[in-house]
Amino acid sequence: FTLVALHWLTCVWGFLGMSALVSEDLPSWLKLYAVKTQADVDSFGLYEVYNLSMYFCAMTLTGVGFGDVSPSGQFEVQISTVTMFVTGFMWAWVIANVVNVVNNLDAYFTHFQKLNDDLNTVMESRGLTQSLQMRARKHLH
Repeated sequence: FTLVALHWLTCVWGFLGMSALVSEDLPSWLKLYAVKTQADVDSFGLYEVYNLSMYFCAMTLTGVGFGDVSPSGQFEVQISTVTMFVTGFMWAWVIANVVNVVNNLDAYFTHFQKLNDDLNTVMESRGLTQSLQMRARKHLH
């Protein structure tokens, strides 16, 4: 999911950079990058534009920040903001999955914890005495 979404965001970002090349009036992150690197904008091929776009989206996803590729113009800033929100949710999803995997590494302990929680819930709802609760917990262990 993350790589597919990152690919599509990369395509949108690359399209923005390439579409501004048609008009001399529109600012573009690609034009700004070309000025910073003292390169000719027309020399960038599709692979280079895709690579730079992926770089920008990956930097946005991981929260490392922006370096030499940044939005230029209001529309690109708006798209960049949307990209930040989307990649923020994607990164949260990735981190949540990693945490879930780590939590479930010990399946027996997780099962024991669930049994213990269920036992505590039943004992509390039934109003068992403390001594009986202790005996039940010892039996479970």
